[in-house]
Amino acid sequence: MGILDDVVVNAKAAADAVGRKAGQIVDVSKLRIGAAEINAEIAKRYEVLGQYVYECSRDNLSADPEAIGQMTEIDELKAQQAAIAKELGDKQNKVFCPTCGKQSPTTATFCSACGTKLAADPEPIPQEAGPNDAKEAVEADFPEATEADIPPRQYP
Repeated sequence: MGILDDVVVNAKAAADAVGRKAGQIVDVSKLRIGAAEINAEIAKRYEVLGQYVYECSRDNLSADPEAIGQMTEIDELKAQQAAIAKELGDKQNKVFCPTCGKQSPTTATFCSACGTKLAADPEPIPQEAGPNDAKEAVEADFPEATEADIPPRQYP
């Protein structure tokens, strides 16, 4: 039984070593996750602080050409964001609140999240065009044109 005892002792020692190493790996992974979460929170707070400083200091930074360039780029991106949000809302029959950014149905008068009065949509949603609608539209725009004036459609 001496050899069997040695094998059992060696197996236990190996299992203990593997267990300690696995525990270290778990501890290191937990620390890395914690560090990543803290870094994300720091970045989020920098973003909030930067937005606050930007909003409060726009007028004071108007003499700095670098700041003017950055503010112009931000303003252009905000305009693009607003255009995309409007197009997305139009496609989903939703309107975005200008204050909080939440979506509401186009029939809503006020935002359900913050209570801001929503702009009324002056344009009705276009209905699907019928087969003769295009021809009627062309005839209305060009009453002197005839069907003979329209070249046949060529397909590639």
